[in-house]
Amino acid sequence: MLKKRLLLASRWVIMLLIYTGLWAYTLFQGDTTSWFLTYFFSFILVVLFLSSIYPLKAWKVHRHFAKNTYHDGDLIAMQVTFARKSRYPVGYLLFQQKIPLSFSKVNARQQLVYPLFKQEFTVTLDSFMGFRGIHNFAPIDLETSDAFGLLERSFHTTSEKSLTIYPSYFPDILEKIRESSPENERNAAFWTLKKNSNLHSLREFSSGDRISLIDWKSSARTDQLMTREFENSATSRLSVIFYGANHPHFELSLRAAYSFIRKTSEEHGEIRVSILGDRVTKFALSTGSNKLQEISTAFAELKPEKSLVLQESLDSTLHDGEKILLFTPDIDTMLMQKVTRLTDNKQLQIITFQSEQTKIVDAGALFLEPASLMSRWERESR
Repeated sequence: MLKKRLLLASRWVIMLLIYTGLWAYTLFQGDTTSWFLTYFFSFILVVLFLSSIYPLKAWKVHRHFAKNTYHDGDLIAMQVTFARKSRYPVGYLLFQQKIPLSFSKVNARQQLVYPLFKQEFTVTLDSFMGFRGIHNFAPIDLETSDAFGLLERSFHTTSEKSLTIYPSYFPDILEKIRESSPENERNAAFWTLKKNSNLHSLREFSSGDRISLIDWKSSARTDQLMTREFENSATSRLSVIFYGANHPHFELSLRAAYSFIRKTSEEHGEIRVSILGDRVTKFALSTGSNKLQEISTAFAELKPEKSLVLQESLDSTLHDGEKILLFTPDIDTMLMQKVTRLTDNKQLQIITFQSEQTKIVDAGALFLEPASLMSRWERESR
């Protein structure tokens, strides 16, 4: 800052010396040309003086986004609106918006505009790919100069901007879970989820059962009649746990858990939610848009944690006597030691992704396809 002030002062000193010399030459020469040069240079000095005292800090800079809600993989389009009270001509305005490091290797956005006499104008910056999380945008840097490009000035705005990007939402998550391992439907004690229906179990058809309750798709797979047995409202309440262990499939598992919870909540289902990661967040049985917004924010800001650290949180989350869906990026030995008893009693169902370790562990889990939970740009970049 001091260097810029000294540079500005030195330029003014040079201008005044030139102006003084020009006046001395004009008074000595006294012809029309010298007087014209003196008046013209006086006009330039007046413009320079007004430009140097014109306050950039009086500009109101407002940043907003094209959409109210963004999800992982969306293109982020930021708009910047400039407003001022006076119409003093400004030849050009160069502004730069630094992109947070949380967006990986995205370069800063820089734009050159020509306000001239405009009091208000809006500029749309080049879009960039969004990643799940809460991102804080640094203030905007402004730079301009006088009409002759002699005195450059810059200004650093003070206001920051925050953007929350939620996980990708897959509304067909219930179908993905149901279709992930159809061989499990041969087990009459296995409970599953059907799209637009409540939690239920499957068992062999017996005389006296209603024909309307026959699950024809499961019956075709098992070559025997299977009937759906719906549970009452007290026991159909579900507990969903996201086990956010540090693993390459962390984001995919988080999307699956988030999509399942959101889909169930939108259909007015009552679920208990526990989100385990670098922070532990729990939500009691309830419904409503406020709860869903809080859950979405918790998923947006979550970061993975080591499995060993999550063990204690998991112990306080598992409850006997309730149905539990456990979403995890991977199944390790420590996790299986915690949940084996519940899985044996058909109280807990693990939903994860196939890996080298899960091929060894016989967990009776549902294995989702990673490609089914990838965004379009992720599939294209593979």
